[in-house]
Amino acid sequence: MVKRLLSIVLMATALFATAEAQTLRLNPDRRQPSPARNAAMAPARVASLDGTTAWGYGPTSGWGGVGVGSTGIVFDVAIFVPGDGVLKGSTVHGVNIPVLDIGMKNVTAWVRSSLTGKNLAEATAAGPFIQDKYSSVALDNPVALPEGGLYVGYTFTCSETYPVAIGGEMIAHGLYLRFGGGEWGDYSNQFPPSPLQVLISGFNLPDYDVEVASVGTSVQLSGQEYTLPVTVVSNSGKAISSLDLDVTIDNRTESRHIDFASPLAAGFNVQGSFQVKGTSPAKAAAFDAVMKVRKVNGETYAAEATGTGTVKNLSKAVARRTVIEEFTGTGCGWCPRGWAGMEYMKANYPERFIGIAFHKYNSTDPMYYANYPLLGLSGAPGCIVDRKETVDPYYGTGQNALGIATDFARLNAEMPEVEVTAIARWADDEETAVQIEAEVEFLTSPGNYSLVYVLTADSLRGTTTSWRQSNYYASNYTKAQLAGSPLLEEFGKNGTYGNSQVYLTFNDVVVGSSYDTNGNNLGPQWQKTDGYAAGDLRSVSYNVSLPTKATLKAALRKDLLTSVVLVVDRETGFVLNAAKARIGTANAVRDILPASTQSLSGRYNLSGQSIAAPQRGVNLLRMSDGTVRKVLVR
Repeated sequence: MVKRLLSIVLMATALFATAEAQTLRLNPDRRQPSPARNAAMAPARVASLDGTTAWGYGPTSGWGGVGVGSTGIVFDVAIFVPGDGVLKGSTVHGVNIPVLDIGMKNVTAWVRSSLTGKNLAEATAAGPFIQDKYSSVALDNPVALPEGGLYVGYTFTCSETYPVAIGGEMIAHGLYLRFGGGEWGDYSNQFPPSPLQVLISGFNLPDYDVEVASVGTSVQLSGQEYTLPVTVVSNSGKAISSLDLDVTIDNRTESRHIDFASPLAAGFNVQGSFQVKGTSPAKAAAFDAVMKVRKVNGETYAAEATGTGTVKNLSKAVARRTVIEEFTGTGCGWCPRGWAGMEYMKANYPERFIGIAFHKYNSTDPMYYANYPLLGLSGAPGCIVDRKETVDPYYGTGQNALGIATDFARLNAEMPEVEVTAIARWADDEETAVQIEAEVEFLTSPGNYSLVYVLTADSLRGTTTSWRQSNYYASNYTKAQLAGSPLLEEFGKNGTYGNSQVYLTFNDVVVGSSYDTNGNNLGPQWQKTDGYAAGDLRSVSYNVSLPTKATLKAALRKDLLTSVVLVVDRETGFVLNAAKARIGTANAVRDILPASTQSLSGRYNLSGQSIAAPQRGVNLLRMSDGTVRKVLVR
């Protein structure tokens, strides 16, 4: 543990170093789950100052941090406090400032009608400041909260590189920032909210005021048990111990009784979470799941409180291939950690793992490839798993060596809603481009999808100095100090790669894609309105050109190129499933031959056209028992 903490301290300022200065980014060593999109407000209720209650958007602990990677910067942090609804008639008395930077100076809490307006009230926070705790500040005079709302915030000069606390789930009006004398910016759609709390009094709450804040998604085989996560928010004057819900799926309504293990406390914006279970419809399709609150504490609830989730029934269970996309580069001194994590995953999960390493850190890198988006990664080494969770490419979301494998296993266990096949062949006789054919089978009602095509290369290495990988571990650690960190320990002093510049063999490197120079995907897109259903197949091809840069061409082995196809949900941005294939081979095509008791009644191509003889690619075989099977013809 001591060694790991030392690692955190040494890496804090260099881990996410990029060429961009004064860019707001997450603290990589206060790792948090990826923030949910469009999630419910979930403020904490904490008593502070006599006669007041704390209201805010974020949690009271487990904070992450953002900053610009520099100290001595003046930050202004604010949230918007609405003056209608449950807060109508309230008075603002003070602020609870969340502390990450115990050395911060010139700390002032304030209230304003606009972000650029004058302070209506203010107060200085003198400290002492305790990390991960609140510093409570009483304003010099209370401010009545108008119906139009107010901005409440604080200003300080930082002594840490990532001093601004954030946490919880992203929500509108949850994070406004200004830093270094620049302009105010609304970061509510980029980061979780500030856990700043406003100390108020004078609000009046009804006995019961409940909202269904969110209902999640459940994926399972048709007719199997579904499990839907539900979040409610209470703005009630009484504690809530139970709810009765009406659950409507596919025009069928059932009742559910929920008892809270710990009652929701009286107060505003008090969050409660639970699961609703039931049997899904027998049809393979996606269904709306509508939750309506019918009773609170056994009393009929007349107000409208509904939320809608999704139950996705699958026609069958298929394998998921999980994609890990890594931002890296030879000029990044901490990137050997990413190299070690990706190499471990490649060696230990050869079938289920798809690695995509895009080298964009430094343009002097011979593997530098511009036509790939950063995917929200703010520095190297960094990675995103199935475009759902941004984690460290070695430690994952935890602090243990190779924790990336734990995150991979968790996400890889999710049932995919599409099955993907990839076939790769040369697009021309000169072998300057690869034709990647993707076959996608919908296992539930299709959504709005796009296909991303990527060409990766293995066993890349060179002998010139531009191929050397920077390695900060050699100057900061010995191999013995890194013991217990497989592969990574070899980058410490006295290890196999224990020098500041080392020659490596690079795998899973992006050398071509369907993205243009602006990061726009040019691959095909499908709409949910196209009329497809579970069991339908789509097949499309795309040509990806090989690199033309001389240094990279010289290192390229054409027999070690891999074609990758990603099916991306355009609404969530998540990778639903993926496939990979070497040139001249196919992945996940079930080459099922007819049993001796059956006969072939018809042969078709992927467009559904009848063919008299086998054709190169995937053929559909209709058997005498009515089943349809796929066979790959090379």
